[in-house]
Amino acid sequence: MNVGLIDNELCTRKNHSFPNLAIMKLSSFHKKQGDDVKLISFNEINPNCLFTSKFDIVYVSKVFSDTPTPDFIHSLDFIKIGGSGFYYDKAECLPYDIEHSFPDYDIYSNIPTCNNSYYTDYSIGFLTRGCIRQCSFCINRNSKKVEHHSNIEEFYDNKRPYIMLLDDNITAYSGFYDVFDKLDSLNTPFVFKQGMDFRLLSEKKMIRIQNANYYSGKKKGKQSRTFFYAFDNIEDYNIIEKKLKIYMSNMQYRHNLIFYVLVGFDRQNLYDDNFYKKDIEDMFKRIKLLFENGVFAYIMMHENYIKNPNSEIIQRIKRICNVPMHIAGKTIGNALIQMKYHNTYKWIEQNYDWFLNVKQGFTDIKIKK
Repeated sequence: MNVGLIDNELCTRKNHSFPNLAIMKLSSFHKKQGDDVKLISFNEINPNCLFTSKFDIVYVSKVFSDTPTPDFIHSLDFIKIGGSGFYYDKAECLPYDIEHSFPDYDIYSNIPTCNNSYYTDYSIGFLTRGCIRQCSFCINRNSKKVEHHSNIEEFYDNKRPYIMLLDDNITAYSGFYDVFDKLDSLNTPFVFKQGMDFRLLSEKKMIRIQNANYYSGKKKGKQSRTFFYAFDNIEDYNIIEKKLKIYMSNMQYRHNLIFYVLVGFDRQNLYDDNFYKKDIEDMFKRIKLLFENGVFAYIMMHENYIKNPNSEIIQRIKRICNVPMHIAGKTIGNALIQMKYHNTYKWIEQNYDWFLNVKQGFTDIKIKK
């Protein structure tokens, strides 16, 4: 067969820079069947274009629901669509033989824009799937537990210098220590990109993670390592604060911690003035706690953030926080002025003046010798 593969994000999302795992698995599976496989754009099958190619089947995979997709694909009978971007938590799983195919990392090799390290340097996959939290905003909201999904050999390419795990909640997995032991045995630096569940970390797990062969920067070595966690709900403030004290007291050396901070999602689904005000205030409080503990905040905006009358405030705080060079060594106020966000500065000064003096950096934390 002639098989076409369309990475929807790559085609229609500006500055997209991450490979589609389903596309890579589909490519590998069909190549093993002897099929001709090609990564294509929408124009190659657009009936309104002068020159099109003929395919027996074309797969369109989409991860994000806000990624634009041309309407004409729904009228073509050789198209098969899939992924969370189309169906969210109701997305159909890939057939077993495809899901457990070794990814075709070379499928992106001839695409000029696919030349960053995510495409060239990382083995990518899931060791576990599922989560125990059932957060209403999450694709795993119907999941109740974390289960084994695949062995590392299913996607580990020892010619690639790093491993990226996309697991949903590795810290809730009963085989947590076995997973880290296995990864360390490969002697290839790895990272859990999705953000680990900081609330579930015991002191023993904290020490195990800190001593793992972990990596996610541009330089090798322990000093460049970055650990990703999540701080989605202000209700977790006390437990995050408590766990941070324990974590820092066990820190053997400096390394970066980044906490994803969710904003814009109303768990009560009210989206009223009280929520809009509280949402920004809660964001400020979480950033303050993280910054005072030497932790970076990475603002994750739910699509409903735009409903907030002060959504521009959220956008500008995101631009500052999500680029460490914009905030490192500065107060929030200094960063706002440097970025020429004078109206945002004035708004915060009038409503939350205490937030202007918040500064990222260690305070009274002592690193364990």
